[in-house]
Amino acid sequence: MDRTQAYNDVIRFHGHECPGAAFGVRVAEAALTALDLKDPGTPLVLVSETDACAVDALQVLTGCTYGKRNLIHQDAGRNVFTLWERDGSTGVRIRAKADSIVFRTEEIWALAGRIEDGTATLEDEAAFARLQGERISGLLSVADEEILAVEKVEGPAPGVKHLARTDLCVDCGEPTSVETLHDHRGRMVCPACHLAAHGGVLPEGHGDHGHHPQSHKHHHEHKHEHKH
Repeated sequence: MDRTQAYNDVIRFHGHECPGAAFGVRVAEAALTALDLKDPGTPLVLVSETDACAVDALQVLTGCTYGKRNLIHQDAGRNVFTLWERDGSTGVRIRAKADSIVFRTEEIWALAGRIEDGTATLEDEAAFARLQGERISGLLSVADEEILAVEKVEGPAPGVKHLARTDLCVDCGEPTSVETLHDHRGRMVCPACHLAAHGGVLPEGHGDHGHHPQSHKHHHEHKHEHKH
């Protein structure tokens, strides 16, 4: 992978330069190396534990996207990414090392805060741009071991979600995937209407029950019941 070209490709997609995009380039590069993949067209599955800028880099460089349903978001608020070949039994888990330049310093956080609340001076803005630029340069040049922890994980790749039929929510009337419709007291409702029916707070155990007859989960439950 030509790292400079990869970063430029990511920026065209992401819309601006930032350390997160640079970090994502390094994650993608390390993952493809660890999986010994030279063909960028190899079907992959990615589990991302963040929704930050690095995800855009991984979409561009690994081909895992929300639209293809091979990008799975499990928001744990941390810079951790796990990738598999789609039919593979071994994956690679990559995380950002603590106390590395992946993360903002207190100085950068303070500058960013003043910029966001409108109290930054021109000197603040210049300092922020300089420090962020230094992070980008560092993230694109330092050795992997300075910023990344890479480990193999055993186990099959997560299944990729398939397209599902839609049916109407009986409350709002909007077409909704049968995989997300809930049977609420004999009426199939979408998640938003299900939540509203409970006054905005779902009782414990009510988040995933009463599946639509055409949903995959419904059929799985019947197969499970049949086994017993």
